Amino acid sequence: MARIDKEFNSTNSDEYMTFILGEMKYAVELPKIREILTYPDLITTLPNTSEWVKGLINLRGEVVPILDIRVKFGTGEVQYDENTAVIAVITGDNRMIGLVVDKVDDVQKLETSQLYPVSDMGSAIPSRYLKGFVRLEDNQMLVIMDIETVVAKEELKS
Repeated sequence: MARIDKEFNSTNSDEYMTFILGEMKYAVELPKIREILTYPDLITTLPNTSEWVKGLINLRGEVVPILDIRVKFGTGEVQYDENTAVIAVITGDNRMIGLVVDKVDDVQKLETSQLYPVSDMGSAIPSRYLKGFVRLEDNQMLVIMDIETVVAKEELKS
């Protein structure tokens, strides 16, 4: 397991990490991200868990669950390749959780006052897991994911 980038310690809530799931581009607030990792070679699997719970890794002494949100939301065929990454996020209740994504894209500063609501028709992911979307300068749609809802303890049980 290699580290792709340094730890993130941003306090600017207008900065977002963008990533790809299937054919869509998503974003999460940069302050929630602890670090980005390549997909780990060694994941300890857990019995009797959902298919999207890949297992646990040891990240510098901390046990971190790895969740494949591509599997949870069925965003297309799941392939693990050189672009597959794990975004380690810190939740509001101080849990660290690794989220598997197809590809980490970029850090972007976004004007979130222009956030539009997302209907269930606009994304492969149900709207309750999304904060909204912004239109980028090239007219692309960037969907802002609500990580707290995605990794809520109740979600991990389902």
